[in-house]
Amino acid sequence: MNVINKGIILLLLLFASCQNEYSPVFMGENPTYVKFKKSYELTGEITSIENLGTEIFILDTFLIFSNPGLDTLYHAYSSIDLNWLGSFIKKGEGPNELESPLRPLSGERKGNDFFISFYNRARLGIFHFNLTKSLIQGADIFQDTISLGNYTDVYRAYQLNQDEIFVDNLDFINLNQQYSIYRLVDQKITKVNNAVCSGLQDQSDIFLMAACTIFNPKQQKYAGGMMFLDQINIYDIYNPENSKAITVNSKITSLIEASRMIMPFKKEYYVDLRDSGEFLFGLYANQTRQEWATGDRPGEIHVINWDGQPICKLSTKEKLVNFDIDRIHNLLYAITENDEIYKYDLGKIPELGR
Repeated sequence: MNVINKGIILLLLLFASCQNEYSPVFMGENPTYVKFKKSYELTGEITSIENLGTEIFILDTFLIFSNPGLDTLYHAYSSIDLNWLGSFIKKGEGPNELESPLRPLSGERKGNDFFISFYNRARLGIFHFNLTKSLIQGADIFQDTISLGNYTDVYRAYQLNQDEIFVDNLDFINLNQQYSIYRLVDQKITKVNNAVCSGLQDQSDIFLMAACTIFNPKQQKYAGGMMFLDQINIYDIYNPENSKAITVNSKITSLIEASRMIMPFKKEYYVDLRDSGEFLFGLYANQTRQEWATGDRPGEIHVINWDGQPICKLSTKEKLVNFDIDRIHNLLYAITENDEIYKYDLGKIPELGR
């Protein structure tokens, strides 16, 4: 009888955890359906910048392009006059090299120097790169590393303050995304939250959890635009109960449903997500992988605030594949499908002007 009871309990627990394929993925709640009342078309201006990368990042007054196919991984221009500044971090396995480009986590100016923070599995933590001195001296200067101890399968890690690190890591066993805080003083993991519960059963489908993520240090929030699920998740790190997801789709989408589709016909939704400080900008494809890879139909840019409220929807004549926001000059720079660098003036949009 005990064996039977244990079996029944196990089945009930399994049923409760799996539920159905349309169960909420983020924080146990379905995304809030939103509509954009305002839409604008951005008029772009092609720049003189030679595109040396596949992805663009804007930190302070630096336009940075990364390219895994070149011997030097990063290439910098000035956002002030668009002049070339130099390349940095060589490709390789040496102590001051990287095997492939890493996504910059943040940038900070200290005195006369500007530092970029990266998370690197090989270094088991967050390290700081002195961009200013590296460009001046022509040598890559890696500064201190903040160790994350025995953390494994880390996707992103951001320093919240002097004592705490926010960590986004993957639970490979249950195929969930866990958010937690790592305390440096005693090297303990606290406030673990299974924020993204995929419902997937096959580890080969793990790529369906892909998301473009961004961290807002002032608001202490972390957002993710999901590629194969039609929603943007906004996680409040110190007040998780205030977290929410939004969607522009009146029909709830499902990762399990996406797993059944053959690769060319899987739908892609948010292919990039960036932050202006006040607003989130999500590049929304809403096309199958085949359509997005081979077609010329541009995506939309959805602008929401960090509370998930819709601000406006932006469109461009050019098909953008990657972009970032120049916060100082209120400009959007983008790489187009033709490998050209365009810029768009956000100040002309009433809701985004200053």
